[in-house]
Amino acid sequence: MGDAKVLHNREGEFALLHPVATPPDRTGGAVARTMAVLRALIRLGPGEHPLASVAESADLPAPTAHRYLQALMREGAVEQRGPRARYALTDALHGPPSSTPAQPLQAGPPSPAVRAEIVTLQSRTGQVAFVYRPHLIGTPMRICAERAYGPHADEVLTSPQITLRSLESAPLEADAAGLAILACLGSVGDTKIDTAHVREEGHAIGPSPLPGRTMIAAPIWYGSVVAGSVALLAMDGPMRRAATRARYVAAVMDTAAAMSGQLTRSGARRAS
Repeated sequence: MGDAKVLHNREGEFALLHPVATPPDRTGGAVARTMAVLRALIRLGPGEHPLASVAESADLPAPTAHRYLQALMREGAVEQRGPRARYALTDALHGPPSSTPAQPLQAGPPSPAVRAEIVTLQSRTGQVAFVYRPHLIGTPMRICAERAYGPHADEVLTSPQITLRSLESAPLEADAAGLAILACLGSVGDTKIDTAHVREEGHAIGPSPLPGRTMIAAPIWYGSVVAGSVALLAMDGPMRRAATRARYVAAVMDTAAAMSGQLTRSGARRAS
């Protein structure tokens, strides 16, 4: 399926988020066309634009551009305005996300489904857990959508601002949470990173922005669409024990699978 982003703000539904699609053959074709339409609208600037202008700017045939515009409209990224039904980005998509974290790492009301799963992961492992969403306008980023600190809140919230910023948002290439998303996107941007091993294993492992912790991350899916990633920031000491490492990896992948199942069953869409 592919031409959609996933958003949610209805009670009990899963929340994840920006235009991301993965075709069954993982070639990145749907991603490329979705991004071509979005970037065309960005280049054309604020205001309403006719289909012909969007198609020309995106270097796509008009029927193809129309199909992707309709999909993006269903997801709330694009809207039609005026008597001639011209196309425009929704206001929220005209600019990139702020590079300054909230005070600190605050979020809006969490989805009950997301919150329950991430708290369960934190409790099951005794570590720090996060959920990330992709943001593909401009530099492809992963943005924090939910977190569970457990007893480690002081460790996280007293970290330097640069660490808090990295926990809140970072390029997809920066760490395991982003690579888990990037591996499922096909060709995005100019990345030269080989993510084949991440696709094969179903998870990524690497250094964490939080010193003394290793990040384990797995992708979250909405059907065939990658919707984000779940990440565990595990203390380096326990991670050196093979059995503990395997347990943490299994916990992360179980959580990602549970979130993916909830999201796919709910058919979550942006409500406003």
